[in-house]
Amino acid sequence: MSIDDPRQKIIGYMVERLGLEPGEITDTARFKEDLELDSLDMVELVTILEGEAGVQLDDDAIGSLATLGDVVAFIESRSISDRSPA
Repeated sequence: MSIDDPRQKIIGYMVERLGLEPGEITDTARFKEDLELDSLDMVELVTILEGEAGVQLDDDAIGSLATLGDVVAFIESRSISDRSPA
């Protein structure tokens, strides 16, 4: 896992690449409904997560990530499982 602070990294990406204001991006703000991200924005977000966080997202995982809080919890759960003994 290469993202030390996934929340801040994702917020930074969304501000820089999508033109959102940092105050808009809360753990409960829904990407599509509240932040008005379209499908291309969501593809970019998934790409950033896969590339920088080193997590692979299948269709089920992508469908369950509706908020920043969801994404952070997903990344943290993957990070924890990566540290668990095999």
